[in-house]
Amino acid sequence: MNHRFLLRLVTNLAVFLLTLACFGTVLWVIDEFLQWDILPPIWSLLVRAGLVAGGIIAFVMVVMNLLLSLALLAEASASRAQLPDYAVSARLKRRVRQSIVVVLVAIALIIGGLQITNQLRARAATQAAQVQFVQTQTEMDRSVEQVLPLFTEPILNGLANNTLTESGQISNLAKLLESVQTSFPNAPTMVIVTRADQAPFQYARIDSSRISANSQGRLTLTPQLYATFPTEQETEIIEQLFEEQLTEITGPLGGQVINTRIPSSWGVLQQDGNAITVVYLQSGSAPDFNNFGDRRYRDTYDFYHTGPERFLTN
Repeated sequence: MNHRFLLRLVTNLAVFLLTLACFGTVLWVIDEFLQWDILPPIWSLLVRAGLVAGGIIAFVMVVMNLLLSLALLAEASASRAQLPDYAVSARLKRRVRQSIVVVLVAIALIIGGLQITNQLRARAATQAAQVQFVQTQTEMDRSVEQVLPLFTEPILNGLANNTLTESGQISNLAKLLESVQTSFPNAPTMVIVTRADQAPFQYARIDSSRISANSQGRLTLTPQLYATFPTEQETEIIEQLFEEQLTEITGPLGGQVINTRIPSSWGVLQQDGNAITVVYLQSGSAPDFNNFGDRRYRDTYDFYHTGPERFLTN
């Protein structure tokens, strides 16, 4: 083995990689930290991957450079001391080659086994999360059935006529919103959608964040108003609920009110046979089934539900 040639080769490659890494680091810092956005997303990922791979290879080459330098120093010292050359037998060379092959095969088998194990664990985790998602969704459907009868007649009158403030029912509604989160499984958050009484708005959204106290300590209600919803699918679902019908959901929906990627359910409040309010419950304590924060697997879960199986009302 020509150590002198290898030393030159490794040194040149290490210098070349370090130079590329320097330019790549400058581009990445400008793109990520200065927010100049000079690289497309795919190129940003490629540069980041290249920096990681190039850094590892450059480090290995620096170590190889050090070892080769030590080998050359050892050969020079042996030459000055006039030590005889160490002869390696053909049998030993053959055993070394066989050992290298065995080690490489063992490494390949270990990596393949770990990859298969990781895939099996990811599949098992996905199945467990799917079961948990379905169980939580079933609990949300039960919760909606139990929550709808809790709306008293005065609250229903206030929602139907948009007179919650005039009738003094804001405090009772605020208590109901809070009690639902503390009384039912998975700490559900409740959202109420009514018909808006201000043109050109069509819908008014009410949740606990829309009720606050003014400077005199009195509760005030400032509903979120919508002329329509951003997605046609969500608008159709809400409209069909006001018409006391269920809409078939064929794909995931993450709207302003309805989010089918998280266990949730909804129903309708009726008064005198007419639908006056849509009540939506969303799980608040269940894991984020779309993407677990501390999950060890790279694939994200793409679960979604299709809403309650039947029309729920009070």
